Amino acid sequence: PASITYTRQGVPALTLASWDPKVWVGQDVHGYRVVEHVATGASGYVLRATFGQAGTEVALKIPILKPSTRPQVANEPTAGTMTLNETMSEAPRLLELSGQSKYVVQIRGILVDRLNVQEILKGDTALYYRSPPAIVMEFMKGSTAKKLIEDPDYESLYYSEKWGGLVVLVGQMIAVALDMIHKAGFVHLDVKPQNILFNTKPPATGQEMLDRIISGELLPKLADLGSAVKKGGKVIQFTSEYAPGEQVLGDPAEPSMDVYALGASLYAMLTRTPVHSPKLIEAMNKVSSGNDLNRAMKDLESAWDSFDPEFSRIDPKFSLITSVLRQMLAGDPRKRPDAGSVAASLQKLVDKRGILS
Repeated sequence: PASITYTRQGVPALTLASWDPKVWVGQDVHGYRVVEHVATGASGYVLRATFGQAGTEVALKIPILKPSTRPQVANEPTAGTMTLNETMSEAPRLLELSGQSKYVVQIRGILVDRLNVQEILKGDTALYYRSPPAIVMEFMKGSTAKKLIEDPDYESLYYSEKWGGLVVLVGQMIAVALDMIHKAGFVHLDVKPQNILFNTKPPATGQEMLDRIISGELLPKLADLGSAVKKGGKVIQFTSEYAPGEQVLGDPAEPSMDVYALGASLYAMLTRTPVHSPKLIEAMNKVSSGNDLNRAMKDLESAWDSFDPEFSRIDPKFSLITSVLRQMLAGDPRKRPDAGSVAASLQKLVDKRGILS
């Protein structure tokens, strides 16, 4: 990129803290030619790349390797580093798992050298530029569920009489994916509309989108399996609009966290607003960015205990879906159904005459 200066050795004059993922555009990373920077998430950069003479498109996820933002815990690993450690130890299992459901974005390869990562974290930016750790995934040509509720191009889709049925269908398929992940002993920990991707561009009308999902031509898939953690493991990341309180407060990873996050995602798809109040979102964000961690945790406990989802925001015509969401969004994780039960409940709604007709 023109705005970035380079050293004589051709390395971007950037620190890990000021890193710009656009420096990889036009470069070869592990034999993949990077075409564009697609997105930056909590733990990684997503790049679109091509491979081989056929120009096969893939997505590369490169973990964000940065010093901690909290000065009093300068040696604390960041989300990117911790996710990477988990991914390295579980790489073969995650690769195998990603091929077991058509509703999961497939991982094609995990390219990580522990020694390289250690050197990068010591500040070797040349190594990060030329040989970063990366997860290679199938590239999803469609948009995200988040885009469907935010993009003006999809305004008519959101107001379509089919929208409730579409949300149920998408939710059912993602619940099937989560059920598979949970039965394998993993927890995803970052279910959100941004991580529900479509393999092709969704059409702008409700009926056409329904037809294409039912025919199997259009598939919603859960992304970011590379960030999954073993059940009972340390929670590495969260997104404050969708994660349950216990996940942010540091409880060990449990499948019920994913069930809550899927419920919060479906709520957002139905209402175009987060289920969490601004006060709760702010309290969660302070846990990861504030300087007084103990105070932030106490404030969050208080905000979480007093939080009650506003189901009145959901249109009464979606009352059948709301009854499932009430269970998924229970404050007590023991009261939430498992992902298999959620999939079955949503499937019953799909089968009910009228919801898809």
